[in-house]
Amino acid sequence: MKIVPYILISCLALVGAGSCTKDFDSINTDPTRGAEIAPGQQLTAAAYYLSGGRETGYPIMYYFLPRSQYVSGAWGMRFGGKYIRNDFYGERMWEIFYGRSLKQLIDMIERSKNDPDLVNYIAAGRILKAYIFSLLTDAYGDVPYTQAGIAFYGKIYTPKYDLQQEIYKDLFKELTEATAQFDAGKQALLNDIVFNGNVDRWKKLANSLRLRLGMRLSKIDANMAAREVKAAVDAGVMASADDNFKIIHENFGFPDLRGNGLSQAFHEESSFLYTIGTNTFVQYLKYHSDPRLSRFFINRDPAGEDITALTGYMSVQSGLYWWDNWGDFTAPGGRVIPHANKFCVINRPFVQLQASFLHMGYAEVQFLLAEAAARGWAGANPQQFYHNGIRAAMKQLEMYPGMDPVPQPQVDAFVTAHPLTGLPADTVLKHINMQKWVALFPNGYESFANQRRTGYPVLEEIEDVGTESETNKVPFLRLFYPGTEAFNNTANYQEALQRMGGKNDWLKPVWWDKR
Repeated sequence: MKIVPYILISCLALVGAGSCTKDFDSINTDPTRGAEIAPGQQLTAAAYYLSGGRETGYPIMYYFLPRSQYVSGAWGMRFGGKYIRNDFYGERMWEIFYGRSLKQLIDMIERSKNDPDLVNYIAAGRILKAYIFSLLTDAYGDVPYTQAGIAFYGKIYTPKYDLQQEIYKDLFKELTEATAQFDAGKQALLNDIVFNGNVDRWKKLANSLRLRLGMRLSKIDANMAAREVKAAVDAGVMASADDNFKIIHENFGFPDLRGNGLSQAFHEESSFLYTIGTNTFVQYLKYHSDPRLSRFFINRDPAGEDITALTGYMSVQSGLYWWDNWGDFTAPGGRVIPHANKFCVINRPFVQLQASFLHMGYAEVQFLLAEAAARGWAGANPQQFYHNGIRAAMKQLEMYPGMDPVPQPQVDAFVTAHPLTGLPADTVLKHINMQKWVALFPNGYESFANQRRTGYPVLEEIEDVGTESETNKVPFLRLFYPGTEAFNNTANYQEALQRMGGKNDWLKPVWWDKR
C-alpha cells in the first residue's frame, strides 16, 4: 500500500490595496481542491510525522540509543552517550509532534466532531493523540496538554503546562473512551496507514498503550498501576505480531517523509559506519549466547568482507568515540585488523530507508504481561508471557529488510535455556526487563522510558575522554524544554520550571520516575 503523506496547505497573500477584482473568488480558488481536508489524510499525515523524515530520527539516534547504552562511537552520539546538551536534537520531538502531528490530529478531531458519521476517525485520532502525548510527557515531564494545539479553535496561544500525573489520568480516560467510541455502523477509516482501517487493531493498540502506561506507574502509584494494568488486559491487548503498531516506510531519502527517519539520520555522514555496539549491550548478548547478536552487529574489513569471526564482536565502553583509544587489533591467527574496522557496527538491515519503525509491538506487550503476572496484577504464568516475548522479539527482526531469520531450533534452545521458574523472586523482574530492553532496539523512546522506570539495564559508568560530559557523567533523566518556550510562553514555562526547582534541569526526574 503506497500512500502519499503530504498535506499541503497553501497561504496566499495579497499585496497592494488595488489588487481586488470582482472575480476574486473564482480567480483565487483552486478547482482541484475541496474546501475540506479528508480526515483520513490528516490521520495519515500525523502518523507519518512520527517516524518519517530525518529529523524524527535525531533524538533517537543521538540521545536515546546511546543513553540506553545500545550503541556508541559516532560523533553525534556524544550527546546521549556523554550527556552533553544539544538543543536542536533535544527539541525535535517537541517541534515535530506539537507542530505537525498533534496539529493535524487536533484539527481533524475538531473538523469531525459535529459529523456523527466520522466518529471512527475521532476515536482513532484520540488514540494516536494519546500515544504522542505519552511520548512527550515521558521525555519532558510536565508539558502543554489540555490547552495544546487549540490556538485557532480556542484562541489560546500560550498553553499551560499540565502536571504529568494529571496528564496520565487523562490519557487513561482518553484511551478507555476512544475504544468504546468506535462504531461499525459509521464511515470506515480510509487512508489509514497504521492499521488499514482495522478497528479491532486500533482498540488493541489503545489497550496495549494503557498497559504500558499503567506499568509506568509501578513505583510512584502501585495501586493505580495495578488497576490500569488489569483493566487494559481485561479489555484485550495485542494478541499477535499482526497487531503491531508500526509505520511502514519506503526507500526514500531526506527530506522525503516516506523514508524511515531514523534510517535517514543514520545515513547522514554515513554515521552507521561508526555506530558501535557498547559493552553493556554486546556483553549481555554474549553472556547469554543470544543468536540475535549477529543480527544486531557485524564487523567488516575495508573491502566489505565479514570479519566478525576474527574480531569476535569487539565493542566499546559507553561514551567513547570510534577513534578513541586508537590501535590496530591482531586476530588470533595473526591477521592485523585496522583500528577503524575492528569494532562491531550496527547491521545494515536496521538502517535501510524502507525499514518499518515499530512504535509498539506484540513482544513488548508480552514482557509487560510477564511483569504484570510476576507482580500479581494480571495473569498467573509470567514464564509463559516471558517466553512468548522472547520468541516474538526474535521473530520481529524479520521486519527489517535483508535480515536473516533466527532459525527455529536456535530460538527454541534459547528459550529453554532461559527459564523464569526457579529464579530468586527479586531477579524475575530484572530478567523480564533485560529481555525487554533487547526486544525494544532500536525504539529509543521506550527504552529510555523503561530504563528510568526499572533501572534496567544498570548503566555502566561512561568513559569520558576529554572530560566533555556536562553532568559529571551522571545520566540525564529528561530532555530540556525548548528555549523558544522561554520567549513565546514565558509565564507558563517559568511556572513549570518552578515545580522542579527553578531551572530547566535535565537531571530532575519526571513524576513517575521515583528514585
